[in-house]
Amino acid sequence: MEKDYSLPDYDDPRRWINTAREKGKSWDYIEFAGKNSETGLKEFIRSQADINWWKIDEQDWHELVKLQKLSEEKTKMVSIVYQEAMITGPGEDGTLTLPTDPHSSWQLYRNLLLTEKHFRPEAVSELGKSTLGILNRLKAKTTPGEAVKGLVIGNVQSGKTANMAGLMAMSADWGWNMFIILSGTIENLRKQTHSRLFSDLNRSGNLAWRPLEHLSRQSPQGCRAQDLHFETQSADRYLTVCLKNSVRLKKLIQWLQADPNKQRQMRILVIDDEADQAGVNTGKIGDTEEETERKRINQLIVNLVAGLNDKGKAPKADYEAINYIGYTATPYANILNESGQKSLYPRSFITTLGVPKEYFGPQQIFGVTGGSYDGLDIVRTIPKKDLNVISDIHFGGAEGIPESLKRAVCWFVDCVACMRLWKYGKSVSMLIHTSQRTPHHANIEKKLSYWLENTGSARLLDMCRETWEAETSAFGLQKFGEQYPDYSCMESVRDYPPFSDIEPFVRTLTGMKPTHIQMSDEGDLRYNDGIHICVDNCMNNGVSEEGMYMRIAYPEKQEDLDRTPAFIVIGGQTLSRGLTLEGLVSTYFLRSVGQADTLMQMGRWFGYRRGYELLPRIWLTQKTIAQFHFLSDLDQALRDEIYGMDLTGRTASEYGPRVRNTPSCSFLRITAKNRMQRAEETDVDYSGFFTQTYLFDEDPAILRNNIDATQKLIADLGTPDARPSGFSMAKNATIWRGVSFSVIEKYLKNYHLQENMHLHSTIDSLIDWIGKITSEGKLDRWNVVLSGAGGAGRKILTAAGEVGLTTRTRKRSAKPGSGIIDIGALRNPRDILADVDYENLPKDVAELIDHCTSGQVKGLRSKAGLATTPQLILYFVDRNSKVKCKSVTREDLDAPEDLAGYCLNIPGGKAGQNCAASVAIRLSNVPFDGEADLEGTDGN
Repeated sequence: MEKDYSLPDYDDPRRWINTAREKGKSWDYIEFAGKNSETGLKEFIRSQADINWWKIDEQDWHELVKLQKLSEEKTKMVSIVYQEAMITGPGEDGTLTLPTDPHSSWQLYRNLLLTEKHFRPEAVSELGKSTLGILNRLKAKTTPGEAVKGLVIGNVQSGKTANMAGLMAMSADWGWNMFIILSGTIENLRKQTHSRLFSDLNRSGNLAWRPLEHLSRQSPQGCRAQDLHFETQSADRYLTVCLKNSVRLKKLIQWLQADPNKQRQMRILVIDDEADQAGVNTGKIGDTEEETERKRINQLIVNLVAGLNDKGKAPKADYEAINYIGYTATPYANILNESGQKSLYPRSFITTLGVPKEYFGPQQIFGVTGGSYDGLDIVRTIPKKDLNVISDIHFGGAEGIPESLKRAVCWFVDCVACMRLWKYGKSVSMLIHTSQRTPHHANIEKKLSYWLENTGSARLLDMCRETWEAETSAFGLQKFGEQYPDYSCMESVRDYPPFSDIEPFVRTLTGMKPTHIQMSDEGDLRYNDGIHICVDNCMNNGVSEEGMYMRIAYPEKQEDLDRTPAFIVIGGQTLSRGLTLEGLVSTYFLRSVGQADTLMQMGRWFGYRRGYELLPRIWLTQKTIAQFHFLSDLDQALRDEIYGMDLTGRTASEYGPRVRNTPSCSFLRITAKNRMQRAEETDVDYSGFFTQTYLFDEDPAILRNNIDATQKLIADLGTPDARPSGFSMAKNATIWRGVSFSVIEKYLKNYHLQENMHLHSTIDSLIDWIGKITSEGKLDRWNVVLSGAGGAGRKILTAAGEVGLTTRTRKRSAKPGSGIIDIGALRNPRDILADVDYENLPKDVAELIDHCTSGQVKGLRSKAGLATTPQLILYFVDRNSKVKCKSVTREDLDAPEDLAGYCLNIPGGKAGQNCAASVAIRLSNVPFDGEADLEGTDGN
């Protein structure tokens, strides 16, 4: 009878194994408990039985070690699913562990997340793991000029602050005592960050958190460095949030270095929040430090991190340790601008935070080209005629507001009514962002208020009813489930109520005059049942002549309200970064932006929408939709790049991550030119490249050509390899190993790619690149997989025998007769493992393959010894493929011929083996010309 090793009886030996791993011990060491032999292990177990009452034998021990090793491997592979990875620089990881004392700062913060902020236990566990990984790259002692410099890549409005606070709590438990957060350029946001961090960390426990504000040599007694306790035995931990402002930074450095004795005791952690903002050097960057011109803010941050004084000179004393970590969702400037030893380039490590499966980010909303996400059908296009009306409004003209804006406002009213029906209780918002110019905001507000006041409540009610019925029909619960199949809270997603249920609330909202926020004589803000219109910009001091508060200000204690407050927020730059708009359900956005990082940060609609998942809608211009499609691919590609570098052991100090740039999206720069000065035009490096054919021409002759080309390739490949993969999911695959690239090249040239695929314009350079590195011995011979379907379906006869046709359906966005067949994704993820020599794998790797998920296959391919083996996967798709169950996003393929397609999987190479001489991105210098650039495109 097999033993159940999950029982508590085995907790003590399992704890010993895990502790040994946390201390950096190898599995070979643990296999015999450090005793080097079976006899030594037997003595160890006997002693543990006497001391700790263990009830196991040597066989139990070996089984427990095997199970824990397997668990660790699976845990590592889970990070792939969440797109979490880390590439490091010189130096070893530390051996610090998660603090377990219930009164530790980490455990108190963890409890706060679970009990007060209602984080799911799984999310807190993932946060702990990722934070521990970052903690173990920090150094408790550093030498001058050798600070740790790292970069954490998060997601817009995804909880980076929680990760920052977790890192602060955990590092405080391990002895770091001075925490400096560099926070943007807006004082209100700085105050919010300071208040939130201190509130989250200031819990009664082993440590005492002390807030420090506006530090300088003139700080009052009790707040001077010489008055504070930085000695090792002190329980005090100090927190200050400093604007990225030259005056504030200079005073901060002077405060830190006012007392040399205290300075020597400081273990500093500098966290640069929104690290791509303000602190990046935009001065001229030369080949040497002497030739580099630094802007003042960047120079002061560099001085701070290098342990220098505000003038760049060595002070009287050195800090015990200084560590610098940047946090950002748009890291392009941080990894492309400069990389000198004295710069802020993250040569110590670059890590990506995981993407929780309840987060609405660019991939979930806009999809990934050829990927698993098609995007949510919540994006609406603002017609060009409406853009002209908005332009007239900006300059004081126009008779009314455009139809698309009316629709967006009506949807907002409907959503507020719906959420009041649900007793949501918190605030609900609409964002209108049409311009960065403050006079334009005032004109938009006037026209919108006039329209709401003068349309008439009966007409507004009818418009709200029409909008509700149209929008709820276009995007419902079933479509949400199909388009976001991984959503982790699917069981709690609320479906729409009928309009009759929300109508009383709509009548209330449309029957009241929209206002700003009422202020009492005492200055308190009061909220009513109607719509509050807020104009939020830097020119608005907040109070109107009528004594109304005009900027956005949510109720501080919303639980005390008996209704869901409604806010329409009109603004520009102040709404573009850092500010969270609560309950955002309707966005009207038509800013023209030419830089990817700037545009991504404007995506206030990214974030968590628990409790109202079906309600968000976004109105964008055709151009902006196309830009966000590109941003989604850009973000995904960078995460894949960093994961590939992690997998193959490439370091952040030796190999800069590539950032994708696509000629067809030349209307959008990655970042400003003076923020990516060291990016060089160079030959494209396709190492780690994966692509698949997912678009097909509906022309029978073209489809027939591709079938013939694929049949010819199969004939040229000759007899398949006699060794099957042994992997149960690939039992119908035919495999050829050790294929010359010349055979593959001939096929790629004969195959007709659909011209809207990105690969269409780059296939020639890809073929040339593969040929070049193959001739240099940097790429192995190819494995070819012909994927086949089992069962009694249609088959096709090839030179390798009969092959079952696979089935794929088409997306509804590409209907029959449109000339294009869009199947979304061709490959089955597990086919990537079809050519693995399963029978000769180490047992632990084989077990991982048996239980792997789709997100783990690339990592397992490398573990199976195929890290440098390129792969071509072939498919024949049945033209009669049917949708298996009722779907609102898919329909029958209905193609004029069967489809022949392929996937190319080019490995990233082994550690220390790069396939290109240069690591810089290829840049396009083609200027863009506004909206006209998108004539005739679909934004994909």
